[in-house]
Amino acid sequence: MKLSEVMSSEFMTIDENASVFDAVRKMVEHKTYGLVVVDSQQRPVGLLSERSLIKRFILRNKKPDEVPVKKVMRRPLPAVPLNISIPRAAEYLVQHGLERTTVTDKGKVVGYVTLTDLSRYLSRDRIWSVLTAHKTEEFVFFCPTCAIGTLQPVYGDRGEIKVFSCSNAACHYTE
Repeated sequence: MKLSEVMSSEFMTIDENASVFDAVRKMVEHKTYGLVVVDSQQRPVGLLSERSLIKRFILRNKKPDEVPVKKVMRRPLPAVPLNISIPRAAEYLVQHGLERTTVTDKGKVVGYVTLTDLSRYLSRDRIWSVLTAHKTEEFVFFCPTCAIGTLQPVYGDRGEIKVFSCSNAACHYTE
């Protein structure tokens, strides 16, 4: 089975300067749990999910119409290539602490896939091996500040990703 058979090719976008309120309203109206965030030139720059709202917005104790989406979205845009195998896509999600990721073909977002979508096609044994797989170096995100270093996950005590840090010692970028 191919990733294209599992992923959803219909996805919603929202401008990075839109408010969290507008994003939640759009998610509710369209019965979706995630939005691809785009910049003023309609380029995908991030991903907003329910988890992003819970982890990055609620604790701010701000009104939803006062906070722009770009302050709470997942950045850099998580993405897997269309030709990746289903088990490898699941590994990517687990290793990066994600529930969903965009799917790209030749640099263009063509859909998204969730861990739930992928788990429907993996055997119980394979799911276990995915969940216990070691970190891979195949997926690289360049630092948006220095464009030299790569963003490396910094893990918490329970194995969750707390922040991403630039590997360039001179940069000191984290998100």
